[in-house]
Amino acid sequence: MEVITGRTEICTVRPSAVTLGKFDGIHRGHQKLINELFLAREQGLQAVVFTFLRPPKSLVDGGTQPVLLTNREKRAHMEKLGVELMIEYPFTEEVHHMEPEYFVEKILAGGLKARKIITGPDFCFGYKRRGNVELLKELAPRYGYEVEVMDKAVTEDGQIISSTLIRRELLMGNVEQANELLGYPYTVTGEVVHGNHLGRTFGMPTINQIPVEDKLLPPNGVYVSKVEIDGLVYQSVSNVGYKPTIAGKYPKGVETYIFGFDKDVYGRILDVQLFHYLRKEEKFSSVAALKAQLQRDAEGSLAYFEQQPEV
Repeated sequence: MEVITGRTEICTVRPSAVTLGKFDGIHRGHQKLINELFLAREQGLQAVVFTFLRPPKSLVDGGTQPVLLTNREKRAHMEKLGVELMIEYPFTEEVHHMEPEYFVEKILAGGLKARKIITGPDFCFGYKRRGNVELLKELAPRYGYEVEVMDKAVTEDGQIISSTLIRRELLMGNVEQANELLGYPYTVTGEVVHGNHLGRTFGMPTINQIPVEDKLLPPNGVYVSKVEIDGLVYQSVSNVGYKPTIAGKYPKGVETYIFGFDKDVYGRILDVQLFHYLRKEEKFSSVAALKAQLQRDAEGSLAYFEQQPEV
C-alpha cells in the first residue's frame, strides 16, 4: 500500500474511486465503505482512502483527542484490507478554512482524479462543515464523478455502529461489545520496552509496551488477550495500568504474560489484542501476593479461551 502523508499537493496518475472520513477504528461501518471501494476496482479505478493525519477536532477544539487507532495502527489495518493508496492529509488552519467546492475541485477531482466518491449519508466537509452529500451530488456533473451513498451499518438490535459508541463501550470495560462493533479484537500496538523484569524472577516473564499518548485504553485492569509474533498468535493475559504494587512511578502501559513464549522481543513492534475484562488493577501487600494473583489471572484467561474456542 502506498501512503501519502502530510502533503497538501497530491497528484495521482490513475483515475480513482475515493472514500473519505476519519476512519477511527475502521469499524464495521467503515468496512462497508471500503468493501464498496474495492468493487470500483473492477472499473479500473484505483482504490483510495482519504483521511486526516490528525483528527480535525484536535485543531478545532484544542487538546488531544483519544483515538481507537493510532496512525501506525490505521495504516496496518488499511493495508490488510487491501487499500492501494491511503492519503493522510494535514489538517492545518488553511485546510480548516477551505471552502467545500475548492476541496472538490482541487483535491478530489483535480489531485485524485476521482471518478467515484463513496461516502456515508451524514458525511460533511469543508469550512464549517458546509459541504455534504447533496453538494457532492450537485457538483458531480461538473467534475465528472459519480457519488455512491452507503447506508450506515447497524447491530442486530438496531444500534448504529459508530466510533463514539465504540469508545463508550471501551471506557466502560465492555471489550466484547467493542470488538463486536469493530469486527475485530481491539488492539494495542507498540514497541516492547524494558520493565522491571520482576515477572521473570518467578517464572512469568512479561512484555511491556507504552502506547502513544493519544491511544484510547480501556479502564485499568487485567484482560484476556492474544499476541501476534512472527505470524503466530499466542494466548496471553494483559494488565493495563500503572503497576501499583511495584515501588516507583511507571507510565500507563500494557504488560502482557504470553503463554508458552519466552524469547527476546525487546525493540519489536507487537500487537496485543484484548478480548475480555477479568478484574480491576489492584495494589497488593507483597510480591508473593501479586504472583499468586497473576497465576489466577493466567488460569482465568486460559479458561476463557476454553469456553470461547471460536475467539
